Amino acid sequence: MSNEQKAKPLLTNREREVFELLVLDKTTREIAQQLFISEKTVRNHISNIMYTN
Repeated sequence: MSNEQKAKPLLTNREREVFELLVLDKTTREIAQQLFISEKTVRNHISNIMYTN
């Protein structure tokens, strides 16, 4: 199977990191601080995770 035929992962690496921290019951603020990103970016990732089809 060529690279072009491989399925795209449902979540990006960063979305996966955010998801794993959510499962650990971390707050948006805690996730942002741990990953060195803004809380708005965390919320965007959560939104992407929730609406991935």
